[in-house]
Amino acid sequence: MNNDNKARQARMVLEAAYNAWQRLAPVRERRRRYARYTYGDQWSDLTTSRRGEIMTEHDKALTEGRMPLTNNLIRRLVKAVIGRWRTDNEPDRATKQPADDNSLEHWIEFNSLYETDARTLEEFLISGMAVHRVGREKRQAGEGVWVDNVSPDRFFISAVTDSRCRDMELVGRITDMSLGEVIMRFARGDRKRAMMLRRLYGAIAGAGRRNVALAPETDESFFHAPEGRCRVIEVWTLECRETLRCHDPLTAVYTVSGIDRQDAIDAENSRRRAEGMPLIDSRWEMTSMWHCRIMAPDGTLLDEYDADTAGGGPPFAVKLYPMVDGDVHSLVEDVIDQQRYVNRLISLMDKMMNSAAKGVLLYPQRCKIDGQSWEEIGELWSDPEGVIPYHDHGTCEPHQVVTPAADIGAREMLTTQIKMFEEVSGISDALLGKAGTGVVGVERYESQVRNASIAVCDILRTFGDFVARRNRLISRA
Repeated sequence: MNNDNKARQARMVLEAAYNAWQRLAPVRERRRRYARYTYGDQWSDLTTSRRGEIMTEHDKALTEGRMPLTNNLIRRLVKAVIGRWRTDNEPDRATKQPADDNSLEHWIEFNSLYETDARTLEEFLISGMAVHRVGREKRQAGEGVWVDNVSPDRFFISAVTDSRCRDMELVGRITDMSLGEVIMRFARGDRKRAMMLRRLYGAIAGAGRRNVALAPETDESFFHAPEGRCRVIEVWTLECRETLRCHDPLTAVYTVSGIDRQDAIDAENSRRRAEGMPLIDSRWEMTSMWHCRIMAPDGTLLDEYDADTAGGGPPFAVKLYPMVDGDVHSLVEDVIDQQRYVNRLISLMDKMMNSAAKGVLLYPQRCKIDGQSWEEIGELWSDPEGVIPYHDHGTCEPHQVVTPAADIGAREMLTTQIKMFEEVSGISDALLGKAGTGVVGVERYESQVRNASIAVCDILRTFGDFVARRNRLISRA
């Protein structure tokens, strides 16, 4: 394939990668919302005020006189599931024996994978996506098999419906490197190519600054890196290739090569035929093969190669949950509505208690002093040590009306919602490590924990399958 055709095909692959990235935009948007809820920012959803203004729920609550309070049950849920995973899967470090070099256990320790897996599980519970990239590389910290946790914000994949992702035809990630790292990785020891890469990314950075209005820093972008960084796009595609399966009886070697070797094989067979030697037996066929292209944002090929791992697959371990009809849904998504309602009830109860404690001030207009505004009177009244001057008109004077808090069942509703949160999520007191009522034996308590784990067994087993798949990639690298 000549250079023009390779460049044209690279741009087509880059366009396909961008389309795959765009297809996951709703997933990334939901993930950011679920992450906000998980880490305590639970009043940032946009809503409409009574006047039709678009504002956050936090601002709307303040305009309605409510304090937007948060009781973060989602964070407790996520921490409980991660704790259960670590308890069941991490070995006892005190009794753990040193691993042999180049063994799976060695690379697990080399990459601190027990800690990495815990953070990946946290991502899996929030977004329903877990992605690792496995590759043998030489880095500043050492040479060997490296496992990188790939954020869903930097990952793209073709449309898949198989829960094992075996029907994917395109997969990749975007990374941001320093210019020095780009030159070190892709200059191939050629100073002229290094200078070309420097000019290339200088031009890309200049174009990005000119188009900053089209891609602001707060907006995610497929093509633009942050200031001072170089965007690199890694794309793996499943392609059909013409191949030759060859058997040489002289050397008893069986090889698979590209169609471009046909002329060389024909010439060798002509020579052997003239000398009466056994001929190379070759057979043409079409074969599917994973091919990697590493590109700059403008489509310039930085590097390309075929998959060289055993099995010929891309170096990504991917798990999307639950993948029913190709959709991704997380555990956090299931409890968002219960969390929102709990926050609303807590804010409502807080407003009711404040209103009941403070009451309402009845201030006759005849008692109002000239030059004093109603806002100033309200501020003085809200101050516990405030003094409110007024004109005395006999029986006409300001007074406060205090009524007992109305019982509208808010406490019972709050208790019900918290119980529903536990039932929907499957995280009960036993799984949280809380002691049961009465005297409970060890065996019975452990049985309660096992029974409580059934509700989250599916998602934990699914994540366990992801870890096993990742470990197979490590063993093959």
